Amino acid sequence: MIAELLDPRHPLAELAGWDERVRLMVRPRRFEHVLRVAELACRIACANGLDEARAYAAGILHDIARDLPDAELLRLAPPECAIDSAHPLALHGRAARTLLERWGYRDPVVLEAVEDHTTGPRGDNGVAACVYVADVSEPGRGVNDDIRELALQDLDAALSRAIISKVTYLQGRGIQVHPRTLRAYRALPCIGGAPAAVPPGVSSPGAGSHLPT
Repeated sequence: MIAELLDPRHPLAELAGWDERVRLMVRPRRFEHVLRVAELACRIACANGLDEARAYAAGILHDIARDLPDAELLRLAPPECAIDSAHPLALHGRAARTLLERWGYRDPVVLEAVEDHTTGPRGDNGVAACVYVADVSEPGRGVNDDIRELALQDLDAALSRAIISKVTYLQGRGIQVHPRTLRAYRALPCIGGAPAAVPPGVSSPGAGSHLPT
């Protein structure tokens, strides 16, 4: 797995045992998803001239907290907004980062990608974009094939499509959007800071929620 990608002298070679730790933390079907995300994130990174090893590592680590009980998620990632309190599963990206840091993992690029995989990349972290897109479009999901194929040609376009699709889907059903997702949406070059449209009868999206994956 990750060890196969890395020269022993590579600074990320210490990750060689993390895939086994993740396997022990999640359900078997979740681990199958994790492997597909890691492999796809690596392919996307390769196709876009980004760091393949870090993309694979972040894919392996992204769901390490996904199967933890709600109480543990809340303990590891104190809520930032009301939706975090009501739906702790939305916290599993932040909780994963906290766990990894406590266990001695230090790569900031990978940690940010793990944290942001539920709500959307911040800033210019190409590895985070690879993992976010891979998570929503890996073949086992059976959806978003168009996003997956686009990412192998144009990651920025695929990321925009993925985030816009999520915001449009949630708001079209009257579901508030998590503030972090709205920030990612408004940071897209094609949006340029414009507010997301809010369907009639839906309160301000800034209070937001998100459908965790």
